[in-house]
Amino acid sequence: MFFLRELPENLRVLVLEKGQVQPHADQLKRNIQVEEDIPVENTSGYLKHWKAHTVFGGNSNCWWAASPRFHPNDFALQSRYGVGMDWPLSYAELEPHYGEVEAVMEVAGGGTDHILPRSGPFPFEPHILSRSDVALQRHSRNWVPHPTARANGGTRPQCCANGICNLCPVDAKFSILNGLSHFERDSVTLVVGVEVRSIDITNGVASGVVVRSANGAEHTISADMVALGTNAIFNAAILMRSGVKNAALGRYLHEQVAVVAMIDTGPGEGNFFGGTSITGHGYDLYDGDHRKTHGAVLMENHNAPAPIRPVKGRWAERVKIKLIAEDLPQADNRVVLKDGDAATVWQGHSKYAFDALDWAVERLPDVVPFQIEAMNVSARLISEDHIQGTHRMGDDPETSVTDADMRLHSVRNVFALGAGAFPSGPPANPTLTLSALSMRAGRSV
Repeated sequence: MFFLRELPENLRVLVLEKGQVQPHADQLKRNIQVEEDIPVENTSGYLKHWKAHTVFGGNSNCWWAASPRFHPNDFALQSRYGVGMDWPLSYAELEPHYGEVEAVMEVAGGGTDHILPRSGPFPFEPHILSRSDVALQRHSRNWVPHPTARANGGTRPQCCANGICNLCPVDAKFSILNGLSHFERDSVTLVVGVEVRSIDITNGVASGVVVRSANGAEHTISADMVALGTNAIFNAAILMRSGVKNAALGRYLHEQVAVVAMIDTGPGEGNFFGGTSITGHGYDLYDGDHRKTHGAVLMENHNAPAPIRPVKGRWAERVKIKLIAEDLPQADNRVVLKDGDAATVWQGHSKYAFDALDWAVERLPDVVPFQIEAMNVSARLISEDHIQGTHRMGDDPETSVTDADMRLHSVRNVFALGAGAFPSGPPANPTLTLSALSMRAGRSV
């Protein structure tokens, strides 16, 4: 949608959506969103699933609205630390687009400038910090308010801080549905219930798409340009069905890996009273020379739903901190076609990611100011619900599928949008970055 927003006004645009438009009120009433069941051939030894919602607006209907930027060094992992792959653009090149997306999403935040340089202020002030965040900020300048598209002023209702953000009962978080005014234009037509199956490509030029309607019939629609925004798994499957040949296509499927630490603190060192569900981010374990051997870790301080300590008179003395580690994409984690449909092969996260989590858990007592009476660390979480890789961007067609504008190297009038373009897996949430990249790509047309 951010790609669409930046296209020249004179273009006629047809938006094809496999799902339906499901109004927010209907989502609340039925407490349902249609979710794809994506097959996984999993040999990792750990449970794994991929989440994708087939509905207009996609995962913007159910995301948690966490909106951090990537770190400048996330874009230069190979040149700076000798691992992974550099992005074909820098933080500085993407920074203006970050700011524009934050304005559309009405992101609330602040205090991150010394870590993530900005050319302008956040659109809105950060949410009220929890008691534990106040203590964390006093302890380290690398603890900052959580940047979020959960409203703290602006055109949407104020965040209710109840921590049920997947449905957001007050419609406080940004979504495509409540943000349509930013994307509507006279030259755009939306057709729902139509699945794009492949792109017609002849001699390196796309001439349209083959679609499947709800009754199973297939049709061809002509077009001068095609942009895929169906997530990293389905983008790759469509390109593979279209006969696109590239050694990296479908490979390097990845996402972050995380654990949750529950810390029972000393007397009077409690949590609560923050203005939104996640109130703080910690960067003490994010960037540095440790990334030569193990990944960056972003710490996330949770305020709601409240982690209650089951001890009378000490209900608030429990802090929930999520540790999210970057992963190095593995070529054997990939998208495949089974009977023509998308499936995935998952052999697991990298040792680089697991070593990062082990290191972060060991370091955690040193980077929090609390007296730790007890600490319980969860098993590795099944998924971060972030589907990344599979058509990664780069300068070299031998090792990447698209260029920095997310155009296919081999078919210049086809764009593959979204987090499938990520050549590495930073620990920060991907939505702001994929939106900024899409905005930048739209302006290249």
